[in-house]
Amino acid sequence: MEVIQLTNAAREDVDKVVEVVEWALKELEVPSDDIMIYVTDDHNKVREVLGIETVTHDEWPVKCIDISVDEPIIISVIPSKLFRLGGDHMRIVVLREIALVKAMRDPVLLSTWSIPQGIDDQVVHRVSLALLRRAVDLVIAQSQSLIQYLINTFNGDEVKRLLLTCQPTVDCAITVLALDVPLSIEISGNIGLGKSLWNNLTMGLDDDFAKRYDDFRDFVRNNFNVENTYNYLLMMFRKS
Repeated sequence: MEVIQLTNAAREDVDKVVEVVEWALKELEVPSDDIMIYVTDDHNKVREVLGIETVTHDEWPVKCIDISVDEPIIISVIPSKLFRLGGDHMRIVVLREIALVKAMRDPVLLSTWSIPQGIDDQVVHRVSLALLRRAVDLVIAQSQSLIQYLINTFNGDEVKRLLLTCQPTVDCAITVLALDVPLSIEISGNIGLGKSLWNNLTMGLDDDFAKRYDDFRDFVRNNFNVENTYNYLLMMFRKS
């Protein structure tokens, strides 16, 4: 693993960055041989060094800039923003970026969220991104020692608010799917824990959208791939 500084970060901050990334790599069993960590104050500075197009949207303080197969994995870290998160939030952000490496390089995981040929519209692209998030959390949930980080940082209040206020539409269903951490825990094989989290969240909800989404997520759990999810989504919500 190589560390490159593009900002004047304190030595102890750089060491802490390396420590937390190494921890995540070890926990998720991702080899560190081809990892390059850029310590910066702006992810776009790393993109400029690599000759990659810059972006304007907000990003996490840890960002996998390049996960190309057969190329070094480029991880950009902004220490000042990362350490501001603190505790479990800092670690889950790092874990998710490292898990992203597995989700994009493992053929089985890749098949769950990558869009098959012959399907191409805005909806399927959103479904793909939502399932990528579920695949990332699935990687983390497969480690019993890491599940608690998912639980501790899961924003159940946001999901419950959506279930209470959303209309039964495609857009709302995809939005909730992208946040449905308990579903990833269920898909990992820990169905009891995931279901318990979900049932505690939805207790007493009996509106149309909550009922339809509950059926939809059961289908996704048992048919975890883009094409099946996309087709069932349209069947469940397109007419609303």
